Amino acid sequence: KDAVSHNDVMKGTVSTGKFWRESNETISWADFTTLKKPGKYFIKIGNDKSETFEIKENGHIYDDLLTAAVKGFYFWRSGMDILPEYANWKGTNYARKAGHIDSVVYLHASLTSAKRPADTELNSHGGWYDAGEYAKYTTNAAITVHTLLTSYITEYKQYDTLNFNIPESNNSTPDILDEVMYELKWMLTMQDPNDGGVYNKVTPLRFPGFVMPADDKADRYMIGKTIDCAYDFAATMALASRVYAGNKDYPDFSEKAKKAALDAFKFASKHSVYHPFVNPPDCNTGTYDSESVDDERFWASCELLILTGDKKYAENINLFQIFNVPYWGDVATLGLISLMLNRDIISGALDVNAVEKRFKALADNLLAMYKYQTGKIPLREFVWGSNGQIANSGMILALGKKVMKADKYTEAAQYCLDYILGCNSTGYCFVTGFGSLSPHFIHDRRCATDGIENPIPGYMVGGPNVKQTTDCGRSMYPTNKFAARAYLDEECSYSTNEPAINWNAPLVFLTAFIRGEYK
Repeated sequence: KDAVSHNDVMKGTVSTGKFWRESNETISWADFTTLKKPGKYFIKIGNDKSETFEIKENGHIYDDLLTAAVKGFYFWRSGMDILPEYANWKGTNYARKAGHIDSVVYLHASLTSAKRPADTELNSHGGWYDAGEYAKYTTNAAITVHTLLTSYITEYKQYDTLNFNIPESNNSTPDILDEVMYELKWMLTMQDPNDGGVYNKVTPLRFPGFVMPADDKADRYMIGKTIDCAYDFAATMALASRVYAGNKDYPDFSEKAKKAALDAFKFASKHSVYHPFVNPPDCNTGTYDSESVDDERFWASCELLILTGDKKYAENINLFQIFNVPYWGDVATLGLISLMLNRDIISGALDVNAVEKRFKALADNLLAMYKYQTGKIPLREFVWGSNGQIANSGMILALGKKVMKADKYTEAAQYCLDYILGCNSTGYCFVTGFGSLSPHFIHDRRCATDGIENPIPGYMVGGPNVKQTTDCGRSMYPTNKFAARAYLDEECSYSTNEPAINWNAPLVFLTAFIRGEYK
């Protein structure tokens, strides 16, 4: 019905209901894809009425969402004032004073060496906070940067015309690349110039309390130095070297990134025995500890093959493996994505047909899950970061359309975004500031202590997670049994209600893709 006149604009029947055990619901689907006329509408079935929704032309319905999702990274910036002129969103200003300048951080005693003894003072300024706390992690930065840069590569025509109102908006570089550069410059500080190795994180020894960044005065340390981290870094810098080549605003960066990538890969290759990262006894902040280094080596080798053309990197590229939806602990598919986008470059070193076959197998598997699961989401299990997994699945499906010119993937990618925006069993739009019901009490130290009623907009929270409900206490959660509804909008729920950079990045990717499909 038209939301203004209440006149019927379309009539139809919903699908036969099917029981979904993940939510303990019987689900029916209504398809009104053919309704194209701009306006505000609602659906009525019997006496039940939906919330009002809007239809716009040319993908403009996604303009604010894309802006907020990208702008969220600006609000994640550490070490600088978030200025009022860049911090306004629909009448609310999220400006704040700088915290964690990190011009002096200390090398942790566990990393002491002849050239860098314990407590060496190092400069690690810049970069984004990782999530709802104030640490900076190389591993999570790597997958985030890859996702955002790949979004630019595939949707550059959109990004070249968009202004996200950040401090660098007046230069000649697209804003999304300016934003990513803030993280890349920080990542370069994480490399040991003496051997090319890469440190895992910059954190205090204990998680900070809920205070604003400027009020957190604890000493901060560079901690950890592992092979997987070096490979992640090498892959990211190799990709960035290509993307920023010839950039007039950052003229020296491409060569600097290339050297950093080569040095990190050389360091990792010298260490054949992999030791996963373990926090030193006096530290309890987060860890990104990979079980194996095979996927990181694969990814780095793919990126360096594309960058340098040196066929020696092809020796590490095993295409006869199972590729999964990527996350920070399984990054091989990031390399596969880059190979797919550069098939002309790698054709002399790798079997392009095998590359295409492996990518198609993954995309087709996700498409089948969408078609045949009652809940229509390409997800096997509701665990930590389930929304991130769905967004990353949507990214793979979107790339299926982009790189294989196959329209069959578009609908499934669209539904991944629809799920995130509220077409789910909780009724929540999982992005702050959007929809009629969205996360309000997110697990984020800035939002909890800035004195502003509404959280920073554009952040996608982790989502339903039936595996861990002890953070707030099991009795607080709406269910401990039905996974699709195991979400809690409370500050204590870091397991379901915390945002993170590696989840927001595929939200950006997916939103830009869907927006572009309607242009």
